[in-house]
Amino acid sequence: MNIFQNAETFYGGESKEVTEVPLLSIFRLAKQIRLQLGPKGYLLDSYLDIVFQGLMSGSVSDVLEDGLNAAFDLQPSLLQHIVEGAKPDMPHPLYHRVQEVYEQNPSVKSFQEHRTRMYLLMALLGDKPLVSALSEFAAEQHSCLLSTIDIVVLRELYGNICCYVDESLMEELNQRLRRRFQMVSLRNAFLQGYTNDLLYQLTWRDPESSKQIFQLLLDILPGEA
Repeated sequence: MNIFQNAETFYGGESKEVTEVPLLSIFRLAKQIRLQLGPKGYLLDSYLDIVFQGLMSGSVSDVLEDGLNAAFDLQPSLLQHIVEGAKPDMPHPLYHRVQEVYEQNPSVKSFQEHRTRMYLLMALLGDKPLVSALSEFAAEQHSCLLSTIDIVVLRELYGNICCYVDESLMEELNQRLRRRFQMVSLRNAFLQGYTNDLLYQLTWRDPESSKQIFQLLLDILPGEA
């Protein structure tokens, strides 16, 4: 079956259900927990405040752009130097691996356009640049989150609440909060931004051969899967 046979596949389609988790179902469950807490209801209020602050700590649109820039920035910082036979101005953790892949694929060097060489080299590297970019992204987001919310206090509040109510209620509340307010994780937004630039590279047309990069890639890859 061709999953791309309908236009809806490319944008997500239309559903009468706006989200997987109705908004009020979250607050009805929270109300149930707060009632069970009695005079300790303020613990849940404090807990929810920290969770909401954490969920607001990153902007999907900003992170999407960060991912796009991460893929694009590899060109001037590394790939361009490799195809021109020069060392990068600053040490790069992927330098030796990229150089190795470039040397292992002499057919890439046969193209006159530097951009063609860079884009083919990027594709031949597979997911290694993305893994490196994701590692840096995760470290940055971790630091940013810890400067926004107090994880230790959040854990303490959760533990204190569970002393008064069944933990399964809090687990369900957390699941609903995440599914309703984090429909697109920042990690996935970063991945999509990175992938958007990769798609641009794969569809760029080499002026010399009049072929797109994905066509050239199919030409030079070995036959085995």
